[in-house]
Amino acid sequence: EHLSMSVIGGLACLLPLGFLAICVWVIIWELPKRLQTADVKFLRACSFLFMRFRPGAEAFSVLFLVRNALVVLCPLFPGASAKVVSMNLILYGSLVMVAYSKPWRAMVCNFLDMMLVTGMLVILDMGSLFVEDNDGGTTMVICLIFSALMLLSIIASVFYGIAKHFIQKYRKPFKFFLCHQKIAAGSMARLLKIELQKRGSKYSTFVDCDDLNDLTRLFSYVGQDTETFVIMGSPDIMTRKWCVGEMCTARSHKVNTVLLMWPDFVKPDKAFIENYESIVPDIVELANYNIGLQEVQDTMAWISTVETIDVPGLISGEAIEHICGQMTGTTRSRSIADTREAPDCIILSDLDNMEAAATAYVLLALIVPKLVGGQKNNMPAVLQKDRSVPDTVCSALVICSDGCFKQFQFGDWLMQVAKLPGCCVLPIIAEDGFRFPSPSYYEEISGMPQLEMLDLPIYIRAIKAVFQEIAVVFSPQNYSSTQEDLDLRAKQVAWRISSGALKSLYQKIMAKDDDEAGDAAVAGDGEKKEALEDAPSNLVMPTPEQVLEEMF
Repeated sequence: EHLSMSVIGGLACLLPLGFLAICVWVIIWELPKRLQTADVKFLRACSFLFMRFRPGAEAFSVLFLVRNALVVLCPLFPGASAKVVSMNLILYGSLVMVAYSKPWRAMVCNFLDMMLVTGMLVILDMGSLFVEDNDGGTTMVICLIFSALMLLSIIASVFYGIAKHFIQKYRKPFKFFLCHQKIAAGSMARLLKIELQKRGSKYSTFVDCDDLNDLTRLFSYVGQDTETFVIMGSPDIMTRKWCVGEMCTARSHKVNTVLLMWPDFVKPDKAFIENYESIVPDIVELANYNIGLQEVQDTMAWISTVETIDVPGLISGEAIEHICGQMTGTTRSRSIADTREAPDCIILSDLDNMEAAATAYVLLALIVPKLVGGQKNNMPAVLQKDRSVPDTVCSALVICSDGCFKQFQFGDWLMQVAKLPGCCVLPIIAEDGFRFPSPSYYEEISGMPQLEMLDLPIYIRAIKAVFQEIAVVFSPQNYSSTQEDLDLRAKQVAWRISSGALKSLYQKIMAKDDDEAGDAAVAGDGEKKEALEDAPSNLVMPTPEQVLEEMF
């Protein structure tokens, strides 16, 4: 009798186990594949398993099924202590899991789940006070196990702290920390990070828009997680309180520091240091981070003692390689994109503007992998000063920065592009403060002496024709421009110039000339008609004989 009951019970247990196995197979193995292939029929058939959970949390349907099965099995443990402890562990684990991950699609369901589990735990713990358990040995074993786990946790935490201290002392998470002012050196910081990481994974570089998730941890990144602190010495960086706070932290923690000195950067002098509080009034806010005025003034004086690397005013691939080489002590061969004599895709930028030039090189670094293998535009390059636009160019990316169209070199390049019938143009907005040219702007350009050598009417038409295309915003100096965001925008640029939908600048200017000629012809016909309508009614046209008589 007992054998038959055991067989029936075992077979009955296969039903929930089989259902659990099928659910694991559907959620863990099949669902990701079907999502990639957009198998709507399968998703609808199995939606009862995961439709209540938020996207990405479908695996919790299996976890909750396992939780429920374990709760059912808890009464099988011998002794009341084992039953209570096992139930507590399962419910506490479920509570922590839901509180941390919030897997339910509706937020109210997450709170309801946590409230119900908490209520069950209170009832369970209160009820356990009235349980009479005569199995003292089981209770003692459970207490010893958890006491040992608590002791091991304390020991593990101590060793973890010691190990982390020595690891951070000799191997920091970041090789370089780039301290920079966004508006003056944001694009340059992005370019340096790209070029440094090309030299190997060990040259990990901290840039706030990529790596800073919690502002309260900013100074700890400098003092504890950085090997070399790099000050990007743009002219106004010493007046930026957060940058100064980073410098104070680097000095107090004795972090190796390097100053990249811009051509117009001036090191703090005695008068600047003494009057610093009046020059930068909001510096007192650093007191919340235990950084006082005296620490700031000491740091200003310390700046003059750190290692210095001069940054040239004209940014080029060779200059960036030289800076990175001095920072890392390594050498790297120049990119082919820097040395191409006949590129088919050029990037035009105001090279006198360091941020605009850096933006051009950042775009170049991100766009090259996306153009490799194409039939055209697979050899991009940043056009250097005193070089002409090659006849091989089929597309030009115009980096639009403040005042770029007022520079003769930039204007000369644009005029050369306008003469190439097959060269399309795509405007790239590199600065948040860039404003599209207005009629008053064109009048200002017409009176500039440095542009007198250009054919100004054609130049103005070329500028207008550039903005007939929808511009792409690509601004590495922006606070929200993460590596992923810039990569996505570079992909958009690559697609735009490879799609074949862009018209050449030459065609746009010629089309505009034709339209203006047509408008002039229509206007002329209107004037003639108006003149005839205004003529006196008694006017008589002469006969051919009268005309001949007057001529002879």
